[in-house]
Amino acid sequence: GYPELHAGTLAENQAMLASIRAFHQAGKPILAECGGLMACAEELADKDGKVYRLLGLVPGRATMANRLTALGLQSLETQLGGLRGHTYHHSSLETPWQPAARAKKQAGSEGEAVYRDQKLVASYFHGYFPSAPALISAIFRGEEVRFS
Repeated sequence: GYPELHAGTLAENQAMLASIRAFHQAGKPILAECGGLMACAEELADKDGKVYRLLGLVPGRATMANRLTALGLQSLETQLGGLRGHTYHHSSLETPWQPAARAKKQAGSEGEAVYRDQKLVASYFHGYFPSAPALISAIFRGEEVRFS
């Protein structure tokens, strides 16, 4: 849930990091929401500026802020229907990756980026799984999901 609170411990646990990397490299599905996205980044910088090397599944750095950086209801459209959810975080991600999709805010403006690499789906967006059970099942089965 909160990798920024345990970044040092996570970074030191090389066996766990290697296991998750191997899981990803084997083509297994991973859904990384918010803290999961941060853990998937190459680096995590805490509020004091200390930088920790994490999974490296998403190139770039997650950086903690001193204030809330995003809050609100959003939705994500796919060929399997819409997934409702929200965003709430105190960090930002700098990555060279282009999003596979973007969630939409309630007013229709651009929301959180959704990144994909193989069967990894990563975003600050927190999906409400009961709003789109077929979509969530497809992600966890490792099926191709087309975002709108």
